[in-house]
Amino acid sequence: MTKKNLLATGVLIASACVMPSIAVAYTVSYLDGGNWQTLYVQGFNTSLGATPNPGLSNGSPVYLSKFEFFKSGTADTASNIRLAILNNIFPSSPNVSNMTSTSPTVVGLSTNTIASTAGIATGDPIAFDFGSLPLSYGSDYAAVFVNVGTDVGNGAPLTPVRVSALAANYVDVGGGDFHPATNYGTESQFNYATSNFINGGFFNTFSYAGDANFRATIETVPEPAAVTLVLCGTALLASCFRRTRNAA
Repeated sequence: MTKKNLLATGVLIASACVMPSIAVAYTVSYLDGGNWQTLYVQGFNTSLGATPNPGLSNGSPVYLSKFEFFKSGTADTASNIRLAILNNIFPSSPNVSNMTSTSPTVVGLSTNTIASTAGIATGDPIAFDFGSLPLSYGSDYAAVFVNVGTDVGNGAPLTPVRVSALAANYVDVGGGDFHPATNYGTESQFNYATSNFINGGFFNTFSYAGDANFRATIETVPEPAAVTLVLCGTALLASCFRRTRNAA
C-alpha cells in the first residue's frame, strides 16, 4: 500500500469518526412545597443542585431548554404570560418596574406564551420553553412571570405578574418563628428565593429565603467521549494493517 493511499484511508476513517456533539440534559430544582400562592419570581443557579452533576467548571456555557413552575390551588387573574430570565433577582438599573426586553439585566424570554393557568390542574407544571438560551454554569439567574408589551423601538416593556404557583411549606421552629421546611439554597441566600410583593421596584423575597416549586432543564454540549477517539484510532490502525497485508 502506498503512502498516498495510506494517508487517504486515514483521512476517510478520521472523517467518519468525527461524531456530532450530543446535548446532555440536567436539572436544577426545588419540588418540596405544597403552599398555595400567587408568585412573581424564583431565583436559581445553574449548578446548585445539578442532577445529574454534569461535571463542568464554573463559567462553562450551558443552555436553558425549559423552566417550569407548578400550579397551586389559588386562582390568579394573569393572562398572556411569558417567562423572563434575569441575571439577578434584585436588578438595580433598571429595576423590575422599568424593565424592557432589551434591558441589560434581561437574559431572554420564553418562546411560548401561556394564555391562562385556568386550565392547568393543581400540581401540574406551568411550562415555558426557551429552545437553547445561553447561560453560564455556576451563575445566578431569576425566572419572572411577565406580560410583554409592544416594542416601540426601545424594547418591549416587561411587566411582572403574579401567577398561581406552589411554594415552600413553613413550620414553627419554636415561639412562633416560622421557617421554610426545606430550602433550595440556604435560609440567608435570598438570591435563591421567591416573592409575591414588589416594593420600590424590587422583589421582597419570602422570609428565610423560601422558594417556589420549580424545575429548570438545562443542556450542555460536552467534548466527544475519549472512548470514541480510542475506537476510531483502533479502526484506523486495523484498516491500515489490512491494507498493508493485502498489498504484500
